[in-house]
Amino acid sequence: MENVIDVVIPMVFPQDAEWQAEYERAKGGAVSTLRHARYRSWGTERLQVECIRKYMPWVHRIYLLLARESQVQEWMRDIDQCSIVFHRDFIPAEFLPCFASPCFEMFLGRIPGLSEQFIYANDDMFPLSPLKAEDFFVGGLPCHHFDELPAPAGPNLFERKCMFQLNMVGAPFGRSYKHTWLKAEHTFAPILKASCDEVWRRHGDEISRYLNPLKRTDRSVNHYVYMLYQQFAGISIDRSPRQQYIGEAKQLSDVRRAILDPEAGIVCINDNGSVERWEERAKLVRDCIASKLNIEH
Repeated sequence: MENVIDVVIPMVFPQDAEWQAEYERAKGGAVSTLRHARYRSWGTERLQVECIRKYMPWVHRIYLLLARESQVQEWMRDIDQCSIVFHRDFIPAEFLPCFASPCFEMFLGRIPGLSEQFIYANDDMFPLSPLKAEDFFVGGLPCHHFDELPAPAGPNLFERKCMFQLNMVGAPFGRSYKHTWLKAEHTFAPILKASCDEVWRRHGDEISRYLNPLKRTDRSVNHYVYMLYQQFAGISIDRSPRQQYIGEAKQLSDVRRAILDPEAGIVCINDNGSVERWEERAKLVRDCIASKLNIEH
């Protein structure tokens, strides 16, 4: 089938007792996973899927990446368009159990049945106005945008990781970054499976050396590595649909306004340890999206 585009979304449901037990065994002690910003659920997972079905009706399949069977939610079985994929289905056994997204992102190209053209999305990203397939792929080429900015003076863990993979991928193309860096938009990421394969062919030894299924490090390569390769190899188009990033500093009124905007585009409502009163924020997000979709939740 030509021009098929799938969407891939990792999801975690920390209320699952079996998942918690496996997490605590792997981490070597009890951790409050229900409130940990990396794992807590805002209860928006089905709403995200419904947003994709409404505003991106051309999507072929929606692949939901789950750690284990106990993570499966009943609503997932009710949507024929959804394919449930467990970590063991695409992550090598030596990297299981996996609790770090940079690790499982390195194996996206191994998801069984995934289309050559696919979009990778975090679970905090919502398409909230009509989008076209051409917003993501044109003539088989992925569309994305990088800004070249001054390199961070005191880079944090994420920025150090980005600089590492930027120079790793750029080196074969004669590209080296020290005083500037390429910053990707935090939004839906169009990727070719062929790009995943080529990145592994070129950099597999270095990627494997630093893969860590339990935590992020400043050598944890993430899915941006595929987009960077596409950029340097000249197989991407410099454009993207409208996207709005809603960080922790935004007021609830800003969140509501972004969601209800008739031309919202892709809205990323980011969660991290700095978000205060996150349950209140999550409820607002759920209520606003459900209202916009005109569905109960």
